[in-house]
Amino acid sequence: MVRVLVLSTLIAAMISIVAGPAFAAEFAADTTSVTLSAAPWISLLQEIVITAVIPAVAAYAIQAIRKVYPWAALFLTQARVEQMANAVTEYAINAVPGAVKEGKLSINVGSAVIAKAVQRAVDAAPAKALEAAGGQAGLAEIVFRKLSLEDGANEGNTLAPVVARLPAANR
Repeated sequence: MVRVLVLSTLIAAMISIVAGPAFAAEFAADTTSVTLSAAPWISLLQEIVITAVIPAVAAYAIQAIRKVYPWAALFLTQARVEQMANAVTEYAINAVPGAVKEGKLSINVGSAVIAKAVQRAVDAAPAKALEAAGGQAGLAEIVFRKLSLEDGANEGNTLAPVVARLPAANR
């Protein structure tokens, strides 16, 4: 019987030691409260991102731009030359009598269209775009390739006379 009494006293003591603070906190006034705030953690994470991640991402982005820049510049330059060539060709077809958009052009009309397109580019296009096209002779070749010419027209009898009339400094 003494053993049961000692054992029950020990169990009661252990329960009071373990559960006592919980019961005391429940019955006592709320003088101790623990609040966990995420603000310091968010602030710390923000500092890490600002000081480490953003510069690293920017460095990788700059490196990627440096590797792609020559290709991008080449693509943009080619697109600009193509746009200029289309514009001056359309202008020249509309400006030269006898030239039609859908039909085939004769040798004389084709040469006149090429000459008019090159002159329009010299007058209106930016010098860098004309230079990127290969100068006046290069632009004349691009316009020649864009035209639909009759079967007898070729580079020798349609393009060569126009290139020969260009000023020597601009060829």
